[in-house]
Amino acid sequence: MSESKQEWFVAERTRAFALMHLTRRDDLVVKETGGADGGLDYIVSITRKNGEKSLRQFGVVLRGTKNPTTEEQLNKTLRPTMQSLQRIGQFPYPVCLLHFTMDDDQGYYTWVAEPVVTKDGPRLIQHAQAHCRKLDREALDHIVASVDRWYEAFFETIAVKTS
Repeated sequence: MSESKQEWFVAERTRAFALMHLTRRDDLVVKETGGADGGLDYIVSITRKNGEKSLRQFGVVLRGTKNPTTEEQLNKTLRPTMQSLQRIGQFPYPVCLLHFTMDDDQGYYTWVAEPVVTKDGPRLIQHAQAHCRKLDREALDHIVASVDRWYEAFFETIAVKTS
């Protein structure tokens, strides 16, 4: 396979893997951005329990390679990507990077802008280095729960209801 065909194959299959993983949950709506949103490939919205749209969202950056890898190797491989994403600027909402390997159909994720809740409130930790973990249903559930928890704390901090 020529190099350009292989790049196309990896890119297309990476998108397919990402959609397969993200659409396993009924409460996620995936919108493709084509890289227009600061390097993001997808904006994923979390719907409410009744199926209504919400303002809770997180960004997804996609990467892929043909050959299998380890988490440790991938952390090194993604260093330039993570640094490039840092140069874009701070993200205003959670962002994760999904990486897929074609030869073994494995998925990994790392946070670019990690949502955490501390005693001081919601924070987005902007990572300059990858800390990859395998992507499976449990990991996806953890990602969504982290984003949801962050938005709960975020809205409690900034939103004030008046009559």
